[in-house]
Amino acid sequence: MINKSILIATAIIASTASAVWLLWPQTEDKQIPLQIAATSSSTAAPGKPAQQSTASWPPPFPERNDERKFVPLLATGPLLSAAQSLAATRDGDPRTPPIEHTQVTQEMPSAAELADSKAYQQYEARQNTRLYAAYVQAADEEIPRLRAAIARAHDMGMAAADIAKGEEKLRRITAMQGQLLNEHPELQNGNVTKTNLK
Repeated sequence: MINKSILIATAIIASTASAVWLLWPQTEDKQIPLQIAATSSSTAAPGKPAQQSTASWPPPFPERNDERKFVPLLATGPLLSAAQSLAATRDGDPRTPPIEHTQVTQEMPSAAELADSKAYQQYEARQNTRLYAAYVQAADEEIPRLRAAIARAHDMGMAAADIAKGEEKLRRITAMQGQLLNEHPELQNGNVTKTNLK
């Protein structure tokens, strides 16, 4: 009996508290517009819009009386739709530099080389020789440039770590070129390099 009365009392208190909690924000919201209307009508000056004070402090946004200043944007070009912009770039952008096409054409294996395994191995050997010759020729052109750049870096007083990177690059290129020339003596002849690249 006592437990039943305690449960009933607890249920009544909980329902009353929830009803008060649900009704409390509604009554507060209804009273705020009435207070705003009363204060704005009493403080409104003729010719100026009435500034409404809010019930919360600080206000969510500061009230500013100065006018907003807009900065005009510079013209970025004609307004084009996406389709027009895509059509305009069909032939490429005229401001881009031209693409440099190399004159080297790759030699393709003949039908006889494809049919015979020994002939195809000779074709692969020619391709490898051509690749090695291209590296040796590129190294011949790059090594003097790197040496001059390292000398300029020393003269300008650049950091030793940056100079060491350039020296390591020069050392590796020179070592690879020497290794290729030792393994393939036919690359030492400059004429072989030029004929293999054409």
